[in-house]
Amino acid sequence: MEMSISPQQFHKALLSGAVGIINKREELNRINGFPVPDKDTGNNLGFMMQHIRKQLLPASNFKNLLNKLSELSLIASRGSSGAIFSQYFAGFKRAYTNLEAEIKEALSLKELFLMFSEGYINAYQSLQNPREGTILSAMYGFKEGFHHADGKGIKFELASQTAMDKLQQAVEDSSKILPQQKAMKAPDAGAMAFYYFADGFLSSLMDKAPVENQTFMDLPEIEENEMIHAGSEPYKYRFCTEVLLDLTDDKPISEKVKADLTALGDTLVVSQAGQLARIHLHTNNASKMVDLVENLGVLREVKSDDMNMQQALAQTHPGKIALVTDSIADVPEELLGPHVYTLPIHLMANGVSYQDKRTISFSRVKKLAGKLTSSQLNLSEIQNFLDPILKAYEQVLIITVSSKMSGIYARCEEYLVGKNTTAVRLVDSKQNSGAQGLLVLHAARRLQQGASLHEIADELESLRARTKILVGLPNLKAMIASGRLNTRIGNMLQAIGFLPLVTINRAGEGTITGISFSRDRSDKLMMRKIQKSNVESYAVVHVNDEKRALDAARKIEQRIGMKPEYVCDISSIVANFSGENSYAVAFIEKEKSK
Repeated sequence: MEMSISPQQFHKALLSGAVGIINKREELNRINGFPVPDKDTGNNLGFMMQHIRKQLLPASNFKNLLNKLSELSLIASRGSSGAIFSQYFAGFKRAYTNLEAEIKEALSLKELFLMFSEGYINAYQSLQNPREGTILSAMYGFKEGFHHADGKGIKFELASQTAMDKLQQAVEDSSKILPQQKAMKAPDAGAMAFYYFADGFLSSLMDKAPVENQTFMDLPEIEENEMIHAGSEPYKYRFCTEVLLDLTDDKPISEKVKADLTALGDTLVVSQAGQLARIHLHTNNASKMVDLVENLGVLREVKSDDMNMQQALAQTHPGKIALVTDSIADVPEELLGPHVYTLPIHLMANGVSYQDKRTISFSRVKKLAGKLTSSQLNLSEIQNFLDPILKAYEQVLIITVSSKMSGIYARCEEYLVGKNTTAVRLVDSKQNSGAQGLLVLHAARRLQQGASLHEIADELESLRARTKILVGLPNLKAMIASGRLNTRIGNMLQAIGFLPLVTINRAGEGTITGISFSRDRSDKLMMRKIQKSNVESYAVVHVNDEKRALDAARKIEQRIGMKPEYVCDISSIVANFSGENSYAVAFIEKEKSK
């Protein structure tokens, strides 16, 4: 009797395959080495499969089932393996569309093979640079096994065994192809995940239970500190960035756009289901990628993971102290050295969340003026960020933006309840922007000098009282648009040319320290205040006006005979309130002699 698979059986098999991956999440994380050892393939695919398991309901026909599968997998895909898997499922939908006239109420073995074949082709075509030894090789081996069996007209059980044999060989081979996996002596995590999916899927169709808690090959024990990049070049792109968007039409994304994206990085995966698309790219310029793809339609979701951080936290650092701050601290990363981690604050506009200093450009901040708001991180987000750091380091120093300006400090306090207080110190900088950046820089340098956790934390709690910031505004437009200043009052003040010189008081609250009625006078007022102070160190930060910032730094150097620690951009969070061409001088006063 010929094989016959109903939509209900197919649905059950999909969920069984999903569970196969979910149950192996930790194992997949452990063997994840390509393209970088970020140990998140299991998490990414587990998230996607859990979403499918919860949201994919049984359907009376294949058309509805496969349409929903394609949409759900695209929405929930995370990372390159997730994006590839989503396109594999989109291939099922494409195969069904081609076969719809032939398929009545059930699939034959031949039609099932065509779905596997179209799934592989669709997944392969979604990548700009396909690689051997990955999940693609596993998908290819699996469909070739069915193709070989189908040509002999054999039964489903034997066809399945042939396909699984080919798949097993592809997975085993993946441990010998890519340099990262060869160093680990372990198969590619994506290929291994596809094996668990296929095993669960086919076992369900044959009414068999998939084999749990074992695999067809012995997986090595991998030490946390093992150098799995031995013999391979350092990975040059930092951010694993993904954008989900509604396209203006359902046409495939053009090769021109793909080429422009490839120029920004590598590992490009373009996934599409009708007018819904997800674009995955490893890049050093996530905000530019976001700006580029927005031209294709309307953004729905933007996310970007720091692969440098993931690699650093994939191993332990005995005897080292981690320094953690948030993205409102304006200080160049290259001055801080290793073991420093920055929590990106989120900004929201039109239902989309952006990461400060990562996925949002200043041009977008300008474009979204009046719509952009900062989004408080919840306890779960703080936990997801800090848990790996506390696991990798013996001690952690956390320096946050002023608790009077943000809820980050309070969320960190909540997170630390019940934690070992001798291993973690939480410091409220009572500052923001460049002033917070100077405190972070001080802490980073003291760590490099070998100072202890509590010694540095005590110094910061003393030093913050001598740390100041003066903010010069070009006008009041940004403060009015952001809601920081009442519109009616703000417009009145702006009409008379009112320009406050803004600072932060000892309690960590924003306040006015001077008033002028022209930009020139505001700048002069700032310079007088700096000249009267006994400056130990200073920095200049700006919003898209490096020329003005460098000019200010030059004038200060002439007045006090000291170069700035640095000149850099202001975070998008602060820029949203201060506006283009604003700048600030942050400085630490010398301790008064007793």
